[in-house]
Amino acid sequence: MNFLRIGLMFLAAALFSSCASVSVKDVNRASRRPMRKPDKIYIAQLDTTRGTFNIVGAEAKNPEAFKQKIAGLLAGYVVKDVSLHVAPAQLTTTPHSLPRSGWLVTGEFLRVNTGSRALRAIVGLGAGGSKMETRISVIDLSGSGQPFLTFETTGGSNAMPGLMESSSPWGAALSMTAQAMMGVTDDAARTSRMITGELNTYMIQRGWLATDKAYEAKAPGQFQLVHEHYIP
Repeated sequence: MNFLRIGLMFLAAALFSSCASVSVKDVNRASRRPMRKPDKIYIAQLDTTRGTFNIVGAEAKNPEAFKQKIAGLLAGYVVKDVSLHVAPAQLTTTPHSLPRSGWLVTGEFLRVNTGSRALRAIVGLGAGGSKMETRISVIDLSGSGQPFLTFETTGGSNAMPGLMESSSPWGAALSMTAQAMMGVTDDAARTSRMITGELNTYMIQRGWLATDKAYEAKAPGQFQLVHEHYIP
């Protein structure tokens, strides 16, 4: 029993380590800024029509369904995270008919690569890694309709060693399990964290959230695998 408990602890540490990463870049804040804290933030599914999607496996049989699944998954994560760390959030399917108050988070996927679970498990160290890149726009619905905050997120998995690079049977088992569990679902969870973190930082800098409510866009070495946040 103790051996099993120790093994699970090592597995959890592997899964929550810096074996995958998403970060924020190209942050642009317009000079015309919102005048007040939003009472509600509306989250729209990101556009999938112009991004590059490299879909491997069973999902490749119906790429459009996969695109909508990923868009819905990410939007669900963002609604949950923003509600917890920024302001009350709500999913919207009609972003062009929202009230003239609150903020709208919208944007598009730039690239999604599902990668190969088999390669991640057997080889690792980047082989078969997944990738998710987005461009995000945040709009004050009481303003001109132009975004006051834009940024991109980029990252994916996975840099852990796989079976071939592991030095022991125990390490190989841990690596294969962790690698197999990585993928675009976890990329979406981490991307949501980055989006939420950027909004949280903006609010704190404007004095609309207390500093003890900080939720950083990226904490090195700490990446949450949060499948439980949203069930499609």
